[in-house]
Parts: sequence; C-alpha cells; structure tokens
Amino acid sequence: MDYADRTPGSRALNEQFRRSMPGGDTRSITWFAPYPVVIDHAAGHELVDADGRSYIDLLNNYTALVHGHAHPRIVEAIAEQAARGTVYPAPHAGQAALAAELVRRVPSVERVRFTNSGSEAVMQAIKAARAFTGRSLLVKADGGYHGSWEQVPLTPGEDASQGTPAEVAGLVRFVPYNDLDALGELLGREGDRVAAVLLEPVMGEGVIAAEADYLHGVRELATAHGALMVLDEVVTFRLATGGRQETIGVSPDLTTFGKVIGGGLPVGAVGGSERVMSVFDPRRADAVHHSGTFNGNTLTTAAGLVSLELLTPAEIERINGLGGRLAAGVREAIAEAGLRGRVTQCGSLLHLHVDVESEPRSFADLALDSTTLARLHLACMEEGLFIAPRGLMSTSTAMDDGVVDEAVARFARAAARAARPGPVTAAAAP
Repeated sequence: MDYADRTPGSRALNEQFRRSMPGGDTRSITWFAPYPVVIDHAAGHELVDADGRSYIDLLNNYTALVHGHAHPRIVEAIAEQAARGTVYPAPHAGQAALAAELVRRVPSVERVRFTNSGSEAVMQAIKAARAFTGRSLLVKADGGYHGSWEQVPLTPGEDASQGTPAEVAGLVRFVPYNDLDALGELLGREGDRVAAVLLEPVMGEGVIAAEADYLHGVRELATAHGALMVLDEVVTFRLATGGRQETIGVSPDLTTFGKVIGGGLPVGAVGGSERVMSVFDPRRADAVHHSGTFNGNTLTTAAGLVSLELLTPAEIERINGLGGRLAAGVREAIAEAGLRGRVTQCGSLLHLHVDVESEPRSFADLALDSTTLARLHLACMEEGLFIAPRGLMSTSTAMDDGVVDEAVARFARAAARAARPGPVTAAAAP
C-alpha cells in the first residue's frame, strides 16, 4: 500500500483546495509530492488527518508549538480573553505583560514592539537599524532564513524572477555562516555603509549551530564598524530561558522573536536596548512609523503569556534532553539502514541530513536535492511520523521518553524501507 492509497481523503481535498488556492495551500514550505496530507484535528503530540490516520508530530508547526497542540491552559486563556474582546484599537495590559516578560528573560532587551509574524519582526528590526545608523546595507548569512520578505532573500540566487528586483537585492551582502574571516573582509570593504549584521544563532536551514567564538567575533566586528548586531531568535528562543544568546553569552543590539512567544497564534516581536528601540517612540518627530491592526492583539498576548509561563527552565532542560534522545535514535536508525547521513542537533531542535558524508557547518554543505531524503520523508509519513520534507524536527513539552522512543521506532522502519530499491510502500497502516 503506497502513500496515495493510504490518504484518499487528503488527495480529494487537495484537488478541491486547488480550485481556490494556487497549488492547494497558502504556505509554500508545506507542499511535497505527490501532495501533503490535510489535517483534521490535533492534540498534544498527535496530528490526525482527513482519513483519520494519526501521526506523532515532530514538526510542531515548524517549531512554533513548543507545548504541542491545544494545550488546555493555553486554550483556556484564549477562550477567556475572547469573551472580553479579541482586538482593541488602543493599548491593553496584555501587551505590557508579555513585553515585560521578554525584558525579564533577555538582558539585551529593554524595550519591545510586537508584530504579527517573525517576518514582520525582521522587517522592523532592519528599519530600526537603518534609522538608527543612517546606513542602508544589510549583511546576512548565505542560507539564513529570516522570513518571507524580499530584503532578506535566502541566497543570492533569489532574483527578479522570484519577485526580488535588482535594486532591492543590491542592498544585501552575503557571507558564509560560521566564517568570521569572510565577515571581517566584507566589513573592511563596506563597513561604513552597513546598518546591520543579521544572523540566526542556530541556522534553521539545517539546524547548524553557530560557534560561540563566531558570534562573539560578529559582535566585536559589528561594533568596530558602527553596525548593529541583530540576532534572529524566532526559532531558537525555545532553547534557553533567555534564548540562544543566553547560552552563548552574547549581547546583540536587536533581537527578533516569534513562534513560541505566541502560544500557537500569529506573533512576532523585536526588542533591544532602549537607545536603539527609541526610534519607534511616537513622541519623537522623526519616529519610525510602525503600525499593524493586530499587533499585540489580546488573544496572542494571552496565549503567549501562558506559553512562556509553561516554558520553565526545567521544561526547557527536559525537551532539550528529549531532542538529544531523538537525535541519538535517528542516528542509529540511519546507520542500521545503511544510509549515508548525519543528524545535527541543538537542544530541542534537530535536522536530518541524507546523502552527506560530514556534518554541515554552512548552507553550502547541505544536500537539498537529495532524492533519498524525499523517499525517507514519504516513508515517515506512511509510518505515522510527521517531519518536515527537508528533515527538520523538534520536540515539545507534550512528549516524554516513551513518545520519543515510539517516534524512533517508526523512523527506523521508514529508514529501512527508504534504503531498499523500488517504490516506498508499507504493508499496513500504522
């Protein structure tokens, strides 16, 4: 029995959805051949599709759901607030409370502005950096993902054919990740025009952790050239109480947040020193204009406060340990199946790499067009294991050792089938 035979409801719904949405979805990243499953409902660590098949969710909406699906306390907070109003045309206490919690957790953050996504948070961070420095150029890592915005393309190859005009592309300079010499050379040439150096402390494309010396070196180089250091913690804020920057001991000028700070609802935020963030202060005649109908809305802030309250140091340590347990099991399964691959892991985040000989250190090291990975992903889906098509996984507080061990067992079966020649099929539904 193959994937299409096992998911007839999803197949039919995908055909229906394509009549109103290009490709049948509204997120490019969720598509894979022959079609993605359609989710009907979810709770805890489990997803259930339109055919009633269940999956252990190792993706958690691309790491956003650190507490899994429909956590009772978060659902209760949303329901209680919805009865009082979903969005107001003026400030409310929930905004201040969530902002204060971010300030409490992150020493580099003294002031916060909310947005509706991580993409928007990056937009505002770059606007703030340009307003503060009076410069225009942005430096980012090749392969660094900072949202769906033309001024932060993933790679230099994103051009006008993908909606990025040459004039906009000309404002961005790319450097290899984890390569301090390359950054130093670039800033030596153009540093007086650079407003910000924008980086993820763990590159989401591949879960490649920045070396501590690298980020400390970036901090020093940015300061020396009068540029701001912007750290994108949209994904990595789950790794420690104060984000990955706490673990490394680096203090950026601006930090972008998203995902876990919204409790499963749309969210983004940018925070930093009072001096830099003052560019947004509407009492200033030259303030950067930043508005948004749903910025800091009541439902998101209510859910976000509970999400952070539940994300205690003990729970962070526990899910980071689960991430290590999952990574070890996946590595063993790959070896037993005879596949060429590696697993990168940082706390509760991990990434599967197939058809590579060594652990990736930069975007150039990734095997993004691996046909083996495509086969393995489909086999995982057939075994009831939901991971990203590119191999991204994460653990959540809704999981325990038993759930992770079951996920590893399902992955081992998927890896064994993907390693065999011929169609990837399963004998029976899980």
